[in-house]
Amino acid sequence: MICSDRLELKRITLQYEEQIKEYISVYEADMRVTYDENAIPGLDGISDIATVRDFIDYTQEMEGKVSWFLSLRKSDGKLIGALVLRHDLSYDQDDGDFASHIGYSIRPDERRKGYAKEQLMLGLAEAEKIGLKRVRIICRDINEGSRRTIEACGGRYVDSVYGDESGITVLRYDIDIL
Repeated sequence: MICSDRLELKRITLQYEEQIKEYISVYEADMRVTYDENAIPGLDGISDIATVRDFIDYTQEMEGKVSWFLSLRKSDGKLIGALVLRHDLSYDQDDGDFASHIGYSIRPDERRKGYAKEQLMLGLAEAEKIGLKRVRIICRDINEGSRRTIEACGGRYVDSVYGDESGITVLRYDIDIL
């Protein structure tokens, strides 16, 4: 089991509604590396739903298919990141070539501190709990930080895929869970 000294994953509940709103507010469109400029990795679907409260309800409806987590810093409870775990690649809303089991983000002011690696390792532990033996994960070719995070967590490069509709290239990785 993976243990983090600094972060803990918590399921999304109403208890975190205000922190989620604040987390969303720190993302400007030019900070995002997704095809959809309104999307925040790890909070997949939130931009399509009217309110954070409705999104929280949606995450509970999808339980057993998709799990959303917040990464909270243990020392002060601050929301540092968000992570989505798709139990099956078919639950990814992206083009099938862009499908991944895990998507994540770290708030911009907390990047380059090692949190992404800790968060991804905790996400891999959750993937193991639901029985996954291998996880597919992607990142944009221009997202050097995410590429390094994935590789540091055991990511094995599979290939690069260009999306005709999106106009972006993603790197696909597999991570074996032992």
